[in-house]
Amino acid sequence: MSNSKNTITPKQNQELISEKSLSTIEERLINGETLSEILKGNQYQCSLMKFYHYLKKNPEQEKRILEARKLGVQTLIDKLLQVFNYQEVESPNEILWIREKAKFVQWVAGKITDLYSDNKTIKQDIDTKMSISWEEPNDLIDVSAEDVSSSNDI
Repeated sequence: MSNSKNTITPKQNQELISEKSLSTIEERLINGETLSEILKGNQYQCSLMKFYHYLKKNPEQEKRILEARKLGVQTLIDKLLQVFNYQEVESPNEILWIREKAKFVQWVAGKITDLYSDNKTIKQDIDTKMSISWEEPNDLIDVSAEDVSSSNDI
């Protein structure tokens, strides 16, 4: 028996998220909200799993959402930098909490984008062809005709 509750028909897939809703989701992701937070309300009438299924069927929208998530991580890092630079924290517990949040965001940032990663992929254009050619040597001296075996001819 199939589970029709989680199945999306092609018609539903096209109607699941409008362009305006997708733009709003992108904007909220860029502002640092998580996708689960955004879809939690009934505004989009879409579960997280249905949204992921929609993205699998629509690669262009998936790229847009992925890029918005990367920018959202950068937004969170900017917010943490503001906290470190401008907020006076007196409680040791708050300092530890902020430090842990910063470590988590740094870890996530390294996984999502290579902008904050220590393991950056280096793209190199390497030509792996090897060319071997044999040429006729024109400027070599032919020593095969000379007799150099005895030096007593002097």
